[in-house]
Amino acid sequence: MARPTILAPAGRLEMARAAVDAGADSLYVGPLGWSRRPYESEMGDADIRRAIDYAGARGADVRILLNTFPSPFEYDAWLDAAERYADWGCSGFILSDPGAIPRLRARLPQAVLHVSVGSGISNAEDAAFYRALGADLIVVPYRWGEAQVQAVRAQSDIGVEVFLFETVQTGKLCPGRCIMSSYLKFRDWTEMEGRDAFHGSANRGAKECYRVCQTRWDFGPIDVEQAAPSLKLRRDAQLMLEQIPGMISAGVRCFKLSGRERPTPIIRDLVAFYRRVIDGVLDGACTDMAAYAEEMRVLEHRWVSEKRKRVGTLMGRAVRYGEATQDQVAEPRQVSVHAA
Repeated sequence: MARPTILAPAGRLEMARAAVDAGADSLYVGPLGWSRRPYESEMGDADIRRAIDYAGARGADVRILLNTFPSPFEYDAWLDAAERYADWGCSGFILSDPGAIPRLRARLPQAVLHVSVGSGISNAEDAAFYRALGADLIVVPYRWGEAQVQAVRAQSDIGVEVFLFETVQTGKLCPGRCIMSSYLKFRDWTEMEGRDAFHGSANRGAKECYRVCQTRWDFGPIDVEQAAPSLKLRRDAQLMLEQIPGMISAGVRCFKLSGRERPTPIIRDLVAFYRRVIDGVLDGACTDMAAYAEEMRVLEHRWVSEKRKRVGTLMGRAVRYGEATQDQVAEPRQVSVHAA
């Protein structure tokens, strides 16, 4: 049985070192302005180079998140950045743009190329499509199970990567494609870097995903005598445990832990925990996940607590930005429309 790897987040150099020391095989790092997260979760080039050196000296490696959708005006800078990180010793990249994959494959043929969850994978045929473009691994959506993983492997030889958490098994998530946050606030990540500004998606660099979809939405009543309905998207993600032996049997090559924005101690402890769980399954030392249940409950409580803090912070910003935007809106102009 192939030994799957643990891919851990590194939102800061401190987190990178802690994750490697706890047993991560690989790290993923977002450079300022090129990954789909706020700048607080991205790293400058000096720290990225230090992370690559630290990981390499201890038998681990680093994958670089270049999972924005670069415009035609940015492609040269995007490719130059990728080459720079490869020269420093990174082993691969995580990408969303399908057009970028063959270009980077041609430029850096030895690099390991992951397809980001932001690509919006819907089925096994999508995975085969990305394999034909030159991708090596594809991270499948949060809500997929063993059957979907097996379907992907039946379609192509692309490596399968899964998140170490799950959500309710309904519907479809497509992170990275939403532009709702840009209606609330627009900031250029270059404000922090001092470079020539360019415009990207709302979920990029200094821009943030404010979890607009997870606020409570009120709708006007159809019947004036009825109360307005109120809807809210569920966000009850849980850390994965029971599914791990089945995922390994299904041929998963990489287990990914999310959380670049979370505190370093929880990432360190989760990496160490999953290192023991996965090694125990592979070595036959412990295949009964019930043995880890109590420890998992403690870790999950910490995980959920930190998630709620983060979501609360982002939603609070969304409310403030929304109110500020309303205050700045001028009276609409009268526009005349004439038929041709």
